[in-house]
Amino acid sequence: MNVHRVLRPALKILTATVVTAVTTLGVVSSTGTTTAGHAPRVTTKIDHVAVRVSPAYASGTYEQRVQHWVNVQRKRHDRRPLTLATCTDRVAERWSSYLASSDSFYHQSMQKLLTKCDAYYAGETLGRGSISPRRLVYMWMHSAPHRHVLLSRSPNRIGIGATPNARGEWVTCANFMHL
Repeated sequence: MNVHRVLRPALKILTATVVTAVTTLGVVSSTGTTTAGHAPRVTTKIDHVAVRVSPAYASGTYEQRVQHWVNVQRKRHDRRPLTLATCTDRVAERWSSYLASSDSFYHQSMQKLLTKCDAYYAGETLGRGSISPRRLVYMWMHSAPHRHVLLSRSPNRIGIGATPNARGEWVTCANFMHL
């Protein structure tokens, strides 16, 4: 898998994978990084441990704030706001939880996302660190591949998962889809 890793102060972000499906031909084409590798089957088992995340947020609040700041950036660039979709959100939350509990950091298969959520477009951004939602989105906007996904005209839905890992860092997954 061709993945570029970018290190930022107090945040690790992984370049975004964008996949578009051409339904009339049943062909899936990818832009950005390749998704030929298969992600492991995720069975989420969360150990509830007390961790320190700075600043302190509940996961749901953190996720809502990330969505808010994504939509602020989309509005500034004349893009329509993204609303939550159940499937998209569920997939992002499961992937975030898996990455946090396994101490891993890589993209899931976009092809599986397209199929699972019956979508025409899927993009994903990841972030990990002790950082506020606003700063996370700021960092994504200053990374060309992430900015491309955040400002794409293709998605109409978003799903966000944010889970603290054992070191007290937020592991955040934002899935962008067109359903």
